Parts: sequence; structure tokens; C-alpha cells
Amino acid sequence: MKTTNLIRHVNETRCLRLLRRASPLSRADIARELGLTRATAGNVIAVLLEADLAMELNEPQEAGKVGRPGIRVALNPKGAFFVGIDVSSTWLAGVLVDFSGAVLNKITIPNSKNFREPEAVAQAIADLARRLVVGAGVDTRRVRGVGVSVPGIVGRDGVVVSAKLLEWEDVDIGQLVATSLGAPWPIRVCNDAVALSAAIGALDTHEPEDMLVVLLSEGIGAAIIRNGRVAEGIGGFAGEIGHMVLSASPEDAKSLTLGLLGGYGPFLPLLPSGQSIAEGLASLAAMRSPGGPLEVVLDRWAPVISVGLLNLIHVLNPARIVLGGPLAVLFNRIEARVDTVLRANLLHGLVLPPIEVAGIEADTVAVGAAGTLRDSIFLLPELDQIGNGPPVGRSARFAEIEESYSDR
Repeated sequence: MKTTNLIRHVNETRCLRLLRRASPLSRADIARELGLTRATAGNVIAVLLEADLAMELNEPQEAGKVGRPGIRVALNPKGAFFVGIDVSSTWLAGVLVDFSGAVLNKITIPNSKNFREPEAVAQAIADLARRLVVGAGVDTRRVRGVGVSVPGIVGRDGVVVSAKLLEWEDVDIGQLVATSLGAPWPIRVCNDAVALSAAIGALDTHEPEDMLVVLLSEGIGAAIIRNGRVAEGIGGFAGEIGHMVLSASPEDAKSLTLGLLGGYGPFLPLLPSGQSIAEGLASLAAMRSPGGPLEVVLDRWAPVISVGLLNLIHVLNPARIVLGGPLAVLFNRIEARVDTVLRANLLHGLVLPPIEVAGIEADTVAVGAAGTLRDSIFLLPELDQIGNGPPVGRSARFAEIEESYSDR
């Protein structure tokens, strides 16, 4: 990437980030906030307007004022749309969101019959993506891609290396979805905890910090956030805490893992009939009578979560921990027991980070999967991306606009 193009892309991204934080703004406001000349700010905004990522707002004339009303610029909610689909062994939860992050359509379908068959799941994902877009009446040319979240280890190339709950190994689900979809929409595959962190980040009012996002679901997953970004590790596998072994015996390495011991499997026999898993877990959380089968399961679950969090605090030393996923609604039933274990065993010198439960809905992971595509538009380029073609998240159309901009 030429230096001039890189600078322009950085300025465009900074402008989008500013509009996301404080929209709408005048051109003068944008120039001042970004430290740009008005001419440079005007050129940047022209690119974003042509790409439909920004729009002009004709402000009403204030009483007593003369002259042309001010024109301010804001993100264009209808300029880009993103599909997000969360895959589990029991359901496919799909959403369609616009550029503002608002959910326009949502559909959940069963996945229990075919979850072991990647080709069948890919076809179901493709069909669901089409239903979401068509059902919302969205222009398919403005769909920027499909984000797919999977409960397993996902490499940087989007290949699902291992998803034990789905019984998948080395599955290129993104390519399978692209083939089934037959539409020119980019496919981005990510770990479900990474998708959850994207959703939480969109709702978060905290400054970017070191944080651990823990997904309590069919298994246990996590995303490690460093300075506001997901830490991927050398192969993209960082945060796979569900594979953490809770035993000193090598023969237990495959069975006594945090994910298998701490997931919602033991709670399934207690769920009311006729409800989804998320609804059933919420019903259990609402029960107030002590004792009974629920307390027996909670008594087994509490030590697992306590030891798991203790190890994670010792290793990662996060500023805070955010719990999400359908099983998180039950954390308040064991919170006091977990706190007691953590305080009694925390390494001297460490401070116990606050542990919060995100107030989110059952389809939040799907929203986060869509959000990983949306967020990529706001990312500044990494140094190792320079010279490697259009930055991640930018469509070919955006690249064409940038090329025309570079000739001005």
C-alpha cells in the first residue's frame, strides 16, 4: 500500500471511529477533532459518502438565524448490513444487523439432527442467511458479509481446527458456506467467545482495557482482551480455556476439562419441557426454593467454575471478568461460593478483579458474529497488513472508491 493511500485509509478509519463515538458532526467538527485541514476532512468525508458508510443530515434552521442550515455528517445505518449466525449442536441462531448495530431480523432454527455433518450445517447457514436478508427487505448489494461463530478452536484462516461439541476437526466451514451460499458475501468464521466479546464491546461503556470475556454455554470459552483487542496467539487459538485440564493425572486430560465439567450439560435434565435451552436456564435461575436437584447440580458446578476462574486470574491477571452466554444467568446462585474460594486462594499480591454478568439476550453471540465484520471497518491497519492488499473488512467497491480518491 502506498504511503499516501495508507494515510488516507487511516484518516477515513479515524473519521468513521469518530462518527461512531460522537455522531452527527459538522465537517468543521471532524477536522478539528482529527487535527486535519478542512480540505482533507472534506475529501475523507466525500469518500465515506460515496461508499454509503456516511450520510449528510440537513439540520432544521434555528429560529432567528439566516443563511444556509448547517449540514452534519453521521454514520449511515443503511449503508452496510451484516449477517451473524451462531452455531451449536442444538440450534442455529441468526441475526441481520445494520451499520449502526441495530438488529433488523432474527431467526433461530434447530440444528440437533445434522450438527455432525459440516456440509449440511453449511447449507443450513446459507439458507438462514438468505432468509434473514430477504425477510428484512435489504438490498443484497449492501450486505458486507456473514459472520459465523463456532464453539471450538478456529485458526486465523477461519478453519475450525477442533470443535468437540460438534465433533468437527479441520473443517473449512467458511468455504463450505460460501459454496452453498453462491453470493459474493465474505464469510468470517470465529470462536463463539470472540463473537461474544464483540457484542459486549459494542455495549461497553468502559475504556479499552485488559479484560477476560467468559462464555458459559454448552462448553466454556473465552476471549482475552488486551488494550481493547482480542489476543489471538500465534495460531489464533488463544482463549481456549475450555480445554484447560482440571486434574493432575494425564489420563484425565481429555475428560476433566473446564469446558466439559462447566458447561450446561448437567442442567439439561432439569429444564422445563417446551422451552429453548436459554429459556429453560433462565427459568432455573428464577427458582427461589432451596434444595432439590438444582442445588445438587449447582454444588458440583460451583467448584469447577471457582477453580477455573482462579487459574485464569493467576495466569492472565485481567482488570475485570465479564460472564455471558445462556448459563451465565445461574452464576448469581453460586457467586458467594465462588468469591469465597477466590479470596481464600488468590495469590498474594494479586487483586481480585470484579466479575460481572453481562445483561444480554440469547442471540447475543450471533449479534457478535455479525459485529466482528462490522468492527473490522473501524480497525486501523496493522503494520503487517501494509502492502498486502485492501485492509480487512473493506469491500472491493470501497477499494475502487479509494483508488479514485487517490487520483484527486
